[in-house]
Amino acid sequence: MIKLRPQQTESLPEALDRILDKGIVIEARIRTSLNELELIQVSATIILASFKRAVGYGLDFPKGVNFETKAWRDLITKEECPQCTKLLEIKELELGCPWCGFNHH
Repeated sequence: MIKLRPQQTESLPEALDRILDKGIVIEARIRTSLNELELIQVSATIILASFKRAVGYGLDFPKGVNFETKAWRDLITKEECPQCTKLLEIKELELGCPWCGFNHH
């Protein structure tokens, strides 16, 4: 569970960005019964996440979405450097950012 504290989050957009980056899953089940006879049962799973997180979850997108565009390829294969925010290939970032020298090891 993620707890947001005022000293950790400077603004609402940053908090929302953090929530979308991690993703939220809400499961709901509603059941209506009459004398132990089940009349209606509704189940729903609601996922609130960024496109990148949704792709990671393996969610289905609407028919007709072209996943071969540069933007989708970048979303799946690239990540921002935490220090300079340059967009780099994930494998390249694992070795260290060539722009700012960031190394997470």
